[in-house]
Amino acid sequence: MQIFHLNEELRGSWLRFSLLVGVMIVIAAGVALRFAGVTEASWFLATSLLWWAVLSLDLALHLGLMVNLESGELQGSLGWPNRLTELRALAAVWVAWGAHWASGGVYFPLVLVFGLAAVTDLLDGWLARRGHASTRWGRIYDPIVDGVFFSVASISLAVIGILPQWLAALVTLRYAFPIVGGITFLLIRRRTLKVRHTPWGRASSAGIALTVFAAAAAASLGLPFHVIAPFFYAIVGITALGAFVTILIKGIEQV
Repeated sequence: MQIFHLNEELRGSWLRFSLLVGVMIVIAAGVALRFAGVTEASWFLATSLLWWAVLSLDLALHLGLMVNLESGELQGSLGWPNRLTELRALAAVWVAWGAHWASGGVYFPLVLVFGLAAVTDLLDGWLARRGHASTRWGRIYDPIVDGVFFSVASISLAVIGILPQWLAALVTLRYAFPIVGGITFLLIRRRTLKVRHTPWGRASSAGIALTVFAAAAAASLGLPFHVIAPFFYAIVGITALGAFVTILIKGIEQV
């Protein structure tokens, strides 16, 4: 594991962050206990800790990617942009629980998770640019985390009838396509694709985020989302198509 071969400061940063989030999960489970009951709060705690263990272990295995893109040097800490990205990854399991509770009429947890995810999505990139703290890890994992979160969110909302199933499938395909393509490229060409944000990719992620957030907010407020839903669905479809074409072109250029 890379964590045993890196500087002590970076290892300490990872350990402190992992333990702090673990405590935060226990506190969140305590809050869930007040409205969800012992059984569901226990399952919430177990699934959250299990998912966080997976995320934390993966982070430990890839601490060597905490290299600043400007200086080329290994950072001494995780940095707030990367911490926020990891918290958004954790929120994937929480948005599933939020959708479950929303199906029973309790919408606040779902709206809260979406709000926190939106804040982390906006802040991680802004902080990285402002503080000149962009890393290789962030460049690779930020789009992956977006894919995991929004795929789980769209599927969860489709399960409880807030979003159509075809849209959830499109969102999942939108994020799975570059990952599958990258793995295929690695197996065939024995090297990785260069990962870069593109205007169509950003537009697609923004359209998906707006649609998912708007649908959840409308459901929580009892508003008729179906009236404006076609507009959001069109944005998701058009930008997803643009992202697909861009990915194909970029992949062909690197063959």
